[in-house]
Amino acid sequence: MVFAKSHATGLFPADWKLANVTPVFKKGSQNQPWNYRPISLTSVPCKLMENILKERMVQLFEAKHFFFDYQHGFTKDRSSLTNLLETLEPWTAALDEGFGIDVIYLDYRKAFNMVPHNILIYKLKSLGIDSNLLSWLTDFLSARYMRVCL
Repeated sequence: MVFAKSHATGLFPADWKLANVTPVFKKGSQNQPWNYRPISLTSVPCKLMENILKERMVQLFEAKHFFFDYQHGFTKDRSSLTNLLETLEPWTAALDEGFGIDVIYLDYRKAFNMVPHNILIYKLKSLGIDSNLLSWLTDFLSARYMRVCL
């Protein structure tokens, strides 16, 4: 009932906007702050709501054939591993036939931290996301706050 009301009103519960950020050690000296990776944890109801809405949005995008056949991120039964396996086969075949291969890797790890929310909402609207969900997503992305937990 809480999820349905949240979606129907387009309002995201304020309590769910709090994220606990925990630094997780990667490698190197433990005295250097850049050797830690921040992990942001939200509440369980928030995560459940996010998963429900993600699945509904993926269904909508799949119905509109939004995803490319070669896309592995954000798609069911696909991952960086399946991407790698599909890529290695033609590379190996090309090498076996005596061809050279040039590969360019792009690192998008911080790309999603820099997406302008107004552009994201505009694009979702153009894809046919209903107004309640757009309002909910806009509210979800605004006035968020966090605290560091050690």
